[in-house]
Amino acid sequence: MTEDRLLELYNGTLELVAERGYEKLTMDQIAEATKSSKATLYRQWGSKSALVVEALQCVGETEHQTPDTGSLRGDLMAMVDRAEGQDHDSDLLAAIMHAVRQDAELAAAVREQILEPGRETIRAVVQRAVARGEIAADCAGLAFVDYVFIAPIVLHHLFEGDEPSPDFLRRYVDGALLPALGIH
Repeated sequence: MTEDRLLELYNGTLELVAERGYEKLTMDQIAEATKSSKATLYRQWGSKSALVVEALQCVGETEHQTPDTGSLRGDLMAMVDRAEGQDHDSDLLAAIMHAVRQDAELAAAVREQILEPGRETIRAVVQRAVARGEIAADCAGLAFVDYVFIAPIVLHHLFEGDEPSPDFLRRYVDGALLPALGIH
C-alpha cells in the first residue's frame, strides 16, 4: 500500500469511528467505505483496534522529539505550538474515550502506543526543569503534570462547545500549569 493510500484508509477509518462510534463500526464497514478488502485489513492489522490505533498514531502527531528550549515554559509552549496544526476532532475523541471503557484491547493499545509516549514527553520536559532548578524536586504538583497538561484538550469541548485554541492553551499553561508547579 502506498503512503497516500494508507493515509486515505486511516482518515476514512477515523471518520467512521467519529460518525458511528467504535463499538458499532465493523471491519466490513471500514472495508466498504475505504474501498479495501476485508481480508487485507485483517491480514495487515489483525483487528479493528489495531487498525484504529495505528490510524490515530499516523494521522495524529508526527513530531515526537522532546522540545528543549532551555526553560519549562519554553518547552511547554513548544508543545502547544506543535499541537496547533493538529485536529483534535471532538467526535472522534468522544468515541475513543467511550470505546476504551468497553474494549480492553483498544484501551491497552491507546494507553501504550498513544498516551504513554505523550506522557513520557511531558515527564521528560518536567524532569529537565527539576534538574535545572526551575521546580522543587518535592513539588506536590509534579505527580499530576501529565494529567493537567492533557486535561484542556479533553475537557474544553465539553465545557465550551469547541476545541481549545492555541491562545487558550498558552494562557492555560501560564495561568494554571506553571503556577501549580510553583512557577509564577
